[in-house]
Amino acid sequence: MVSRYATLLVLSLAACSKSPAEPDPPPATGPQTTSIAPLEWATPAAWTVQDPPKSGPKKAAYKTTKAGDDKEEADIEVFFYGTGAAGDPEKRFKEWFGQFDGDVGAQAKRESFDVGALKVETVEVTGTYKIALGPPVGPKKRAAMQMVKENFRLVGAAVKTPDRGTWFFKMSGPSDTVQAARDAFRTMLQSAK
Repeated sequence: MVSRYATLLVLSLAACSKSPAEPDPPPATGPQTTSIAPLEWATPAAWTVQDPPKSGPKKAAYKTTKAGDDKEEADIEVFFYGTGAAGDPEKRFKEWFGQFDGDVGAQAKRESFDVGALKVETVEVTGTYKIALGPPVGPKKRAAMQMVKENFRLVGAAVKTPDRGTWFFKMSGPSDTVQAARDAFRTMLQSAK
């Protein structure tokens, strides 16, 4: 009789030896973000790729070669500010024009064209370029110190996508160098997809 109870006890203990299933983890409570596929483009072979910051709106950076008697290369930067109001082309263009002396925006050369489903708007200005050497201060949000560069040119573009927001391409540098890289810049824009 004892062996019969012992067998039942062993069988019941074996049946209960498994621990209960772990409960499902609670659903995530933080904000959910949707991943946006990045824009793609072909980089001109003559340009040097620079390391963009690990975070922030700058997604790519390049340098061109110098042209003529220019003392420095042109900088090309690609920015993405998200799909909201921060991606407004006029806001970004105004910010870029503000890096020059005077009201260069009024004389900006503008052009628009399509690349497949993408809409591209370009702007071009020349003049005295001001590079901030510190954070903006005061009511006009200007840097206390600036480096001034004469005879500079900026060619910029807003590439509007139907589903991935607006991407911004900015090439700035000495006028002859930017002028020499203009075709390569346009080819890069036309390769966007």
